[in-house]
Amino acid sequence: MKIRRTKLMTKLGRVVALQVVLISAAVAAGIYITNSIIEDFLITEALENEAAHYWQLHETNPNQPLPNTANLRGYLVTDETITAPGQSERSKGLPSEALQKSPGFMGRVAIGDATPTLYVSQQTPGEGPVLYLIFASEDVSQLAFYFGIMPLSLALLMVYGFSFLTYRLSHRAISPIVKLADYLEDFRFGGYNQPAVDLSDLRALANAEVDVMIDAIDSFAERLDTFIERERIFTRDASHELRTPIAVFKGSLDLLQRKSDRSEDDVKAFARMRRTVDDMEGLIETLLLLARGEEVERIDELRCLNELVPGFVEQVSALAEERGLDLSVDDQAQLWVKAPVRVIQIVLINLLRNAINYTQQGSVVVRITKNAISVIDTGIGMSPEELQHAFEPFYRGERSRATSMGHGLGLSIVRRLVHQFDWPIHVQSNVGQGTEVTIEFFDS
Repeated sequence: MKIRRTKLMTKLGRVVALQVVLISAAVAAGIYITNSIIEDFLITEALENEAAHYWQLHETNPNQPLPNTANLRGYLVTDETITAPGQSERSKGLPSEALQKSPGFMGRVAIGDATPTLYVSQQTPGEGPVLYLIFASEDVSQLAFYFGIMPLSLALLMVYGFSFLTYRLSHRAISPIVKLADYLEDFRFGGYNQPAVDLSDLRALANAEVDVMIDAIDSFAERLDTFIERERIFTRDASHELRTPIAVFKGSLDLLQRKSDRSEDDVKAFARMRRTVDDMEGLIETLLLLARGEEVERIDELRCLNELVPGFVEQVSALAEERGLDLSVDDQAQLWVKAPVRVIQIVLINLLRNAINYTQQGSVVVRITKNAISVIDTGIGMSPEELQHAFEPFYRGERSRATSMGHGLGLSIVRRLVHQFDWPIHVQSNVGQGTEVTIEFFDS
């Protein structure tokens, strides 16, 4: 069950991980946008404004000095300087890589080991001097890193830290709920000799909210224990009350059968009455066993089914002979299980009686393999719809009512016992071909 169930803490971890991924993506996008704005928009805006300012000053003073700062150098190129660059001091030092760019260019240019940003401007498009502005944008990139990217990165690390702290706090808050779920999942409600629900250890770990849940579960467990105990007492008392008339009936039947002046029809009638009484007695004994939990308690002693099964088969052999069925045991391997003999007897006898009652001709075989025991018959079989209800109490299909006088409790009792011992049970059936019921004992 724990394997099939998705852990709450796993879900919490996924939520935190998804939160971290989304925040990381948002911060990365912020870093990229910040870098783009600083390097592209701000530098472009600054160079365009610098060029426009220079041209305004150049109109009033053609000898206006060119921009010359630690990060920005300007060069003015005319048609004459392009033909003979050495003739103008204003174009002196202009890299040839920059001279190859036409007016309007804005972008990075590889000049030696550096990649500054170049802006080429011309006051009158197509005529007049050309202004080349070379800006050392690497310095701006460093400033963007230290004052933009670095703070955002530190913020991202803080987000990671807070996310981890949130996960730990959430883990601590949810841990009692997970422990409570695991405890309730493993607890066998209604198990015989099972102590009452004890949640005292969880209360030490729980917070106020979980305490409310534990109180509610405690109240529910008390009502459930009361209901189970009431059901157990009723079953026990009712079974005891029924044993008395059954015993009286059996005694009277014994007295009647001792008389020798009985006809053949009387003998057959007495035989049917005897089987009916035996069936009722077996059902009452089974109910008593289920009501007395100590006899169904799990034990560690191994039992060899190969030694027990022949005796159980012998108990129903008369019923099989009356119906003309071949009843046999197919030993294919030694099978050892940990279970009370009485439980094994009830399970197998119910399966055998069920198989014999619904088989008109053919055989009933008990097959023992290494990890399982199967009861195979050649009876009327069941449809898929009937299989869905086969283990329900008192359920009997239409064809079953016509061929058997059973009570519809056999398979229900079998399912209750095998589930109590965690034995998987499987049923395969085809209409008109028979039924195979298999019980597995992998944990034995």
